[in-house]
Amino acid sequence: MNRTGSAGALIVYARPSMMLRGMCKVIAIAFAVNQVLTTAFTYVAQQLDSSLPHEVVWLFSCMTCGLLTLWLQADARRAFGCARKQGYVKIDEAIRNGNERALRIAADCPKRWLVILHIELNPATFAMHSGRPPRQE
Repeated sequence: MNRTGSAGALIVYARPSMMLRGMCKVIAIAFAVNQVLTTAFTYVAQQLDSSLPHEVVWLFSCMTCGLLTLWLQADARRAFGCARKQGYVKIDEAIRNGNERALRIAADCPKRWLVILHIELNPATFAMHSGRPPRQE
C-alpha cells in the first residue's frame, strides 16, 4: 500500500546540518519538559521536607533530562518503523537524473514530526548513492 502522494514532503538536507537540527529539537524539548517536571518535583518535595538538599533536585533534573532524551529518540525510532511498515514513507530513487535518493513522507502520516525527527537524527541510514543524505525540497 503506497500512501505517499504528491502531498508528501521530500526530505533532503546536508548531513551535519540535519543532525544538528535534530539534536537541537531533542535538546529543546528535553530541557523544556525537564524544567516543568523539576519545578513540580521541587514543589512537592519541599512540601514534604523543607530541608531538601539541592543535590536531590539536581540529581532528579539530570536523570529526567537523560531519560527524556532517550525516550524521545526511541519514540521517533518506533514512529519511523511504523510509518515505513504502513507505507507512509517511500524512497524516491529518480531525483535529478537518478543521482540522488529522497524520502517522501505522506502528509497524513501519524506522528509525522517524530518520523522527520528520526530521519534528522540518523541521516547516514538514508545516505544516497553519491554519499549525501536525503534533502527536503
